Amino acid sequence: MQRRSVLKAFAALPFTTILGGCDEKTREKTASGVVEVHLEGAFALVIQENRSNSMIAFSPRPAKEDEPHQFYFNGSPKAEDPKSAYHFKLSLGREREAKPEISPGLKDFSFRTERWHVGDALATIELPAPRRITFSGHRSPVTFLSDHRRAFLATNHILEYEVDDARGPKLECSDPGLRCDPAPDSFPGVTRFFFEIGPKRTLDTAQSHAHAIKFFNYILRQSFPDLEDKYKLAPEYPGKQGRGDIPAMAVPVALQYGAHGALLQNASYAVDCEVAGPLVSTHTAPIKP
Repeated sequence: MQRRSVLKAFAALPFTTILGGCDEKTREKTASGVVEVHLEGAFALVIQENRSNSMIAFSPRPAKEDEPHQFYFNGSPKAEDPKSAYHFKLSLGREREAKPEISPGLKDFSFRTERWHVGDALATIELPAPRRITFSGHRSPVTFLSDHRRAFLATNHILEYEVDDARGPKLECSDPGLRCDPAPDSFPGVTRFFFEIGPKRTLDTAQSHAHAIKFFNYILRQSFPDLEDKYKLAPEYPGKQGRGDIPAMAVPVALQYGAHGALLQNASYAVDCEVAGPLVSTHTAPIKP
C-alpha cells in the first residue's frame, strides 16, 4: 500500500480548540497539557464501565481469504510486521474514571453489549478513560441491513485526555524494537499517538468502501456476536456510484492556533481507511471465544 498521511491538517489543530467553547478557561485551571490518541481505520473501541471506564481498542486480524491489513504507528512510512501482534498500554499520571463525553457524530455507531471478546488482533491498545471521544474529517454513508436505516460512519476515533505535564504519558509496547515515543508532530502542551490500520494494497474508492463495509461486519461477527443481526451493514448495490475514484493528493491547508499567523501544513486523505469500527460500552469482562 502506498503510505499516505491521514488528515494531517486536522491534526494540526488541537481538539480542545475545535470543540472548546465556554468551559475552556475552567479546564485550563485543572490541566496543563493534552494527550490525543488517534485511531485511524478499522479499530473497534470498548468502554469498560466495570473497570473505571478504561478502554480497549483493537483491530481483528482479517480472515485468511480476505484482504490483509497492515499496521502503522505514529505516522511511520513503513508498516510494522503483519505477522506480529502488537500490544500497547497507555498510562497517565492521574487518571480520571468518569465515562467519556462522546461526540454526537458517533451516535449511530455507539452500541452496548455484555458479550464481547478481542480474539486474534493485529493491534490491541489498553487506554484509561478519556475526557472525550470524537473524530475528524468526513463520515461515510452506510446502510443498516436489518431496517435499511441510513447512517454515517466516521473513519477514525480520537481520544482526548487532559493531563498534568509533570506526570507525562507513558506508552508501553509489547515489541521491544518499537520506539513508543510520542508522534513527531506533537508540540508543547499537546502529545499525540497515532495508530493506523489499512489494507495492504492500494484500493480505489469503490473497492475501499466495499472492503470497509465487509470488514466492519467481520468485526461484529468475530467480537460482538449479539450486535451482528441488528447492526450489520448492507453491501453497496452493484453499479452504485460513489464519490469518484479521486487519488489521494496533498493540498495546502491554513489553520489558526494561538497566533496571528496562519499555520500551514500539507494535508492528504487516505481512502484506504474508509470507516472505523464500532464504539461499544459494556459492564462485563470479555468472554472466551
